[in-house]
Amino acid sequence: MIERESVQVYVNGRPVLRRVQIEPTNRCNFTCGYCRRTHWARPEGDMRLERFREVLDRLPEVSHIHLQGVGEPLLNKDLPAMIRCSRLCGARVGTTTNASLLSMKKAMALLDSGINRINLSVDTLEATDFSRLRPGLSIKKVLANITELAELRYNGGYEDISLAFALVTVQPAIESLSSIIRLAAELGLDEVYLQNLNGSFLPAGYLDEESPGDNGYGYYREATQSAHALASRLGIRFLPPAMDIPDYSWRCRWPLHGCNVTWDGFVSPCCLQPDPDVLHFGNLFETDFEKIWSSPAYHHFRARVQADCEPLCAGCPDRYGQMWHPTANPFAELQP
Repeated sequence: MIERESVQVYVNGRPVLRRVQIEPTNRCNFTCGYCRRTHWARPEGDMRLERFREVLDRLPEVSHIHLQGVGEPLLNKDLPAMIRCSRLCGARVGTTTNASLLSMKKAMALLDSGINRINLSVDTLEATDFSRLRPGLSIKKVLANITELAELRYNGGYEDISLAFALVTVQPAIESLSSIIRLAAELGLDEVYLQNLNGSFLPAGYLDEESPGDNGYGYYREATQSAHALASRLGIRFLPPAMDIPDYSWRCRWPLHGCNVTWDGFVSPCCLQPDPDVLHFGNLFETDFEKIWSSPAYHHFRARVQADCEPLCAGCPDRYGQMWHPTANPFAELQP
């Protein structure tokens, strides 16, 4: 998840880590065609609870922790305990789930854990499109789980926990925007969050049928503008991709005040490119975090991104709203 609002903190001219995305697992119960993990061959695994506590001990105090990676967080049985540990550290905590495993027992465990935010990944309400995008996953089952979660939140007095629909900009999601916003209002959810798809890991042309594409950009903008108006009327917060927010001035702050930690400890500086095989600056289980965070290579990366993000971030979906098909790894020169 991209955090668009960030308090920038410096101590003695050095950036201070404020937000971290930690991967509970890179396993998933589905193989969605547009998902990164479907197209790579990294070892699968879960972060054990004792390892997670070690991560928290090694990191400086942070204000936000998001428990998400390329897998389904609910597959890690220790997720509620991880949330409780994070809250004890004083951080606000969120997670993102495909909701397929969100039984009543697991929903209650999440609500009771002290979590602050749950993103529910649903890209369309149309059954045929949903099954094509997420083979083996039933929209009927997912919506039943989400409805139960929303009811448990309301009836159990957990209204301080934010619930949001999270979508990526595939064509079926754009077509379903209005119906998803209406459903969010009906269920009492707080937000609908739309994020551009990162296709940097996909073969060229792989998602041509699912992407609005350059020719469909006018339709896409019209759809998001209509969605914003509808959400305002229904009392739902609608967050389009950052580039579509009026008067938004794009400047990537993530390398300055955020990082990703994979289930096996690799530290990556980009919230949209967390693959350690593409770029990482060290492993938290092998090297002190301060050495990683303050390394010359990490500083060089920050300077490059802040001065001129090209070609490092060419096609970043948060900035450009397009899929990125590089012919080579633009981060290769920065890899330690």
